[in-house]
Amino acid sequence: MTTAPTLWDRDQRWAIAAVMGFLALHLVAAAILSLSPDETYYLSWSRFPAGSYYDHPPMVAWWIAGGTRLFGETPLGVRLLFVLSIVPTSCALYATGQLLFDRKVAALSVLWLNATLLVGVGGISATPDAPSVMFWALATLGFALATRTENGAWWLAVGVAAGLGVASKLTDLFLGPGLLIALIAAPDLRRWLKSPWLLAGAAAAALVFSPVLAWNASHEWVTFATQFARITSGGLQPLRFPEFVATQFALLNPLVGTFVGLAAIVWLRRDQNYPVGGIGTLMWTVLPLVAYMALHAFHGQIQGNWLAPIFPTLALAAAAAAASAPPERWAGGRALAFPLGALLAVLGLIGSANPGGVIPPALDPGQALHGWEDVARKVDAYRQQTGAAWIGVDYYGLVGELQWRLADSTPVPVIGIDEQRRYDYAPPVDTNLAVHPALIVTTSKLPAAVAACFSGLTQIGTIDRRSGKETLETLTVYRAASTDPRVFSRECGS
Repeated sequence: MTTAPTLWDRDQRWAIAAVMGFLALHLVAAAILSLSPDETYYLSWSRFPAGSYYDHPPMVAWWIAGGTRLFGETPLGVRLLFVLSIVPTSCALYATGQLLFDRKVAALSVLWLNATLLVGVGGISATPDAPSVMFWALATLGFALATRTENGAWWLAVGVAAGLGVASKLTDLFLGPGLLIALIAAPDLRRWLKSPWLLAGAAAAALVFSPVLAWNASHEWVTFATQFARITSGGLQPLRFPEFVATQFALLNPLVGTFVGLAAIVWLRRDQNYPVGGIGTLMWTVLPLVAYMALHAFHGQIQGNWLAPIFPTLALAAAAAAASAPPERWAGGRALAFPLGALLAVLGLIGSANPGGVIPPALDPGQALHGWEDVARKVDAYRQQTGAAWIGVDYYGLVGELQWRLADSTPVPVIGIDEQRRYDYAPPVDTNLAVHPALIVTTSKLPAAVAACFSGLTQIGTIDRRSGKETLETLTVYRAASTDPRVFSRECGS
């Protein structure tokens, strides 16, 4: 006899449908939308696999290399693994929800994670965020399995996932302290602090992360220095904190963000009408990262994606609070959170394409994607006009864009002339190029110290990067008769 579907079965089907629907939408958008400067910069990394890079650990380059092996250096090839990662991320989140709460909460958390703007719109981008999010979610699942099943071997899975997370983005370093705090905060979990399995998990994380450490040890720890230099303690800027909160609230989706706030209140008040233990466990794991970013929000701007790794955890905590909340008070918000997120995601992706250039630059969510093909075409025209033997660029994103777009049509190298340490992953530049004419393309006027590195430097024009009829930025183009060879190995003018 066939059993009628239960409410939980319907919840599971909705979660699966949401993941598959967003996956299809993201695959189409990933194939259609042009690559951003950051994506082409990471693409250039993928051509030269290494243990780490100037800006980030290597996972983003490894994933791009895997996707381009299948679909070539196309937008879909570059983004493929990043888009697909939402499937294992959602599965890990669902399994964690089942272990800590129940199937209803698990399914709702998957719906809400996909309905966040960070995932719904940003889920197509080939950046370190997607692997960072996925491995944090997998490590959290391992933590739930270890503590719920009492099987210490799961700590090895936690360690491997955490190590891979840090090999994706250094932000995942905050997961370790969060897990330790969660163990200390729960009396029934403190016994794990004396378990050899916990140490084994830490050793597994260190082993997985060791290639990044080895590379940095031979490169003056540049990845760590670059990342931690992004957050400095400047003067007090109190308005940055409400900006930080508002940005996270928006990226979570305003309704999902509301339930995250409810979960935090429930946790702090120890409201026994809610699953406080499970919510508390989740909140302790994210506390170090949230506290660190909140503190620095008083001194400078915090980029919205810097909290990306904890979005699955926040979605799960929000779903747990919402599922236990009085229906008469929160039913509307629960019902509308996913449709609102889906609508905003569709509008955001359409807006990123900006068909016809109808969205003004100040409101264009995809401004970084537009106008590069025309820029590359005009740069190549100047290159042919001047007979340049190489193209020098002062911005790493423009280096990536021109390398990618001119690879099949321009027989000269595109070389970064500023922050040369960014390009340590690539083979040394042929210094014989220095005696030949060069085309220099800059995002701003060349400083005098940089200009002194070139002989016969003459400004020959400008190039507007445009979206529709709107000018997004103006690039300056120079011709140089020859170059100081030291430009290829150290900072210009240093």
